[in-house]
This record gives sequence, C-alpha cells and structure tokens, in this order.
Amino acid sequence: MGKKLNFTFKHVDEMTGREFFCVERLRTDSFVTEQKITLPELDDIDLKAIQVYLLNKHKNNALATCRVFQANGKWMLGRVAVAKKMRGQHIGADMMHAVHTFLRQKDVNYLYCHAQLQAKPFYVHLNYHVKGDTFDEGGVQHILMYKNLQ
Repeated sequence: MGKKLNFTFKHVDEMTGREFFCVERLRTDSFVTEQKITLPELDDIDLKAIQVYLLNKHKNNALATCRVFQANGKWMLGRVAVAKKMRGQHIGADMMHAVHTFLRQKDVNYLYCHAQLQAKPFYVHLNYHVKGDTFDEGGVQHILMYKNLQ
C-alpha cells in the first residue's frame, strides 16, 4: 500500500459546488452511464447523508465516493463508486477502511449496505456478512450485507 489517502467526510451543506459536482459526476458515470440504472441518482438521503470522497489533485474529478447515513436506527452505506480508471488499485477498500474508522469513532457497532450481487466478493473480503436473500433494486440484484465494526 502506498501513501495514506485522505478521504473527505462532509454533509452536502458543507461541500463546495466543485466537490458536489465531482462526486455527482462520478456517481452518474458509474450508476447511470455504466450500469444503466434508471432510478434517480440523487435522492433525499443525500440531504442527510455524510458524503465520503477523494478528489484528484486538480480537484476536477472524484476518484472514489460513497455515502453513509442512518435509516431506521441502522447505519447504512450506499452509492459506493470508484472511477473506472482507478479500479483495481484498492482505493475502494481504502475508502471502506476510512469509513469504518470514522464510524467506530462515533461508537457505531454495525454498518449495513445493499450490495450489488456482483460486488459481494468485495464486501466479503472486507469481512461483511450476508443477511437474507437477494432482491431487485433499480433493475440490479442486491443482497443485504453488514459488518461488525467492533
């Protein structure tokens, strides 16, 4: 592993327009353009979620992003995306480790996610566990997974 990556953790209200633009462009590229998901990319969860991201040195593109938020008393992870040209370099895993550390500091015990079935091995590698059966979300098969952060 190379130098430590410094991921940013901010609510939408705290983000600059440029940061928001970069994050949203990556999410749109990943979920709409690549995966053809037709659900709205932005939703009301974005207004309360903590956005996690890493911008490139020119601050004109996001290299990785995700969001964490509370729903029904549980902490959830979502919208996990890594720029196509950056995949395979462990940036996604580095981002997850940063998220886990951030949440541990808030005394969070478990983190849940609706993982795309094709991403299940990524989460299993990070010690997430499957809970329940597969389900359709936006035309893509998902599985509920969770990680014990303690």
